[in-house]
Amino acid sequence: MLPLREGREPATALSNSSLLSSYQAPGHTDMSKIVEIDGVSKIYGGSVVAVDDLTLAIKEGEFVTLLGPSGCGKTTLLRMLAGFESPDRGIIRLAGEDVTSRPPYRRDVNMVFQDYALFPHLSVAKNVAFGLERQRLDRTEIGRRVADALSLVGLADKAERRPHELSGGQRQRVALARAIVRRPKVLLLDEPLSALDANLREAMQVELKHLHEKLGLTFVMVTHDQTEALVMSDRIVLMKDGRIAQMGEPAELYNRPASPYVASFIGTTNLLPVEVRSVADGRAVVALGGRNLELPAPAGLVAGHAALLGIRPEKLRLETDGTVGACQISVAVEEGLFHGNAVRLRCLGEDGSVLLVDLQLSQSSIAVPARGSRLQLSCDPTDLYLFAGDDR
Repeated sequence: MLPLREGREPATALSNSSLLSSYQAPGHTDMSKIVEIDGVSKIYGGSVVAVDDLTLAIKEGEFVTLLGPSGCGKTTLLRMLAGFESPDRGIIRLAGEDVTSRPPYRRDVNMVFQDYALFPHLSVAKNVAFGLERQRLDRTEIGRRVADALSLVGLADKAERRPHELSGGQRQRVALARAIVRRPKVLLLDEPLSALDANLREAMQVELKHLHEKLGLTFVMVTHDQTEALVMSDRIVLMKDGRIAQMGEPAELYNRPASPYVASFIGTTNLLPVEVRSVADGRAVVALGGRNLELPAPAGLVAGHAALLGIRPEKLRLETDGTVGACQISVAVEEGLFHGNAVRLRCLGEDGSVLLVDLQLSQSSIAVPARGSRLQLSCDPTDLYLFAGDDR
């Protein structure tokens, strides 16, 4: 477990099994569907489609991130799961039960809000206990569960503090403790790290990931930050215009994006226009840099039509020994941006296309190419992905 930084906050104690046993998710068939969203739509004002006929299943214990730009529908979807919004069409099930019309307090979920939503006049312990007191649990039980939750997030010694006496990371942990103390089946997180500075945000990514692994709860998080999604998620659901653009494991979305939108939103990519020479038996031949390349053909690819070829900047290599590879591109260096242990080169291809190349300085003995230099780039054809059409 990495310690948190803000100055440097103490690492959260997540390894105490006597505490963790109180927080295991309620009994449910291992890796069965805990959340089912079936054909859900939400329309505002009769014309603004926020979520459009969306279907999604989430297994128990998964960490699933709803990712996308502002206005893509991810927050609306999370709020419908929580019960703060009602779908206009479709069904939402939790642990097999239809909860579409149930109010939030009758759903076995809890939410961590972007702004923490802590009561400023209450102590840390009272903030965490608030939901339990509304359930009218025994005081001894409330005290035990609050103490366990605060120990779990590393705030046992801050129980009597007020929120204004805590750092941003500590307030975030109070919000987490308050959410898990009720032992929900599903924990919903709405941009939970967006209010933190960059260093603390990175450390909290590790904390949240470890907390998820230790508790075994199902986490559903909303974020616009693709780095957060890549670091923490078991699966990413990338949304666009109220629909799912692609969902899968982080490596799948990064290495095998389904569209130019996915390729550009997850990480950085180069998209090069190419001509499709032929398509047969699931394979396509395209022209790149005066050479023919044979690649897997996506659906909708037509010979003689335009297509886009994708390649990540770190997958491009500089050829300095005259080697001629199967995939080779001639470029001119337009700019070099220093990134510490790497330089990102902005290059222009012979057809005017812009290519970004990440050159790892620590792994290279060659000098950083000067502006105007002409270079030969190469890549492994297995690192290329092809898209039908030329719509970026």
